[in-house]
Amino acid sequence: MKNLSKYSLKNQLITFSICATSFASFGTINIKPAQASFGDFMLGVGAGVGTSVIINNNRRANEDRYRPVPPEQEYFRGRSDGINGLRYDNPRNSPDYDRGFQEGLRIRQGKR
Repeated sequence: MKNLSKYSLKNQLITFSICATSFASFGTINIKPAQASFGDFMLGVGAGVGTSVIINNNRRANEDRYRPVPPEQEYFRGRSDGINGLRYDNPRNSPDYDRGFQEGLRIRQGKR
């Protein structure tokens, strides 16, 4: 009788293993891989292009900020900043901007 109970436990274990393996393989066969639609793809492309445009514009603006400009342009930029009450912004350390900014402040204060 003891042999019969061991056999049935062994038989149950094998049956359970076969059922579990069958169920696991059935589950993996019917699972579809993730698929992106064309709209999702274009959204990703648009995000990538938009990011690169922003990065390039910031790089170019930084280069333009420090490139040389004519002295009269610096003077009038400084004068305009002073008249409009903007902050002092002289990234090129130009004496022409300094003179223009001081002139703009005098005009703003009405001391012409």
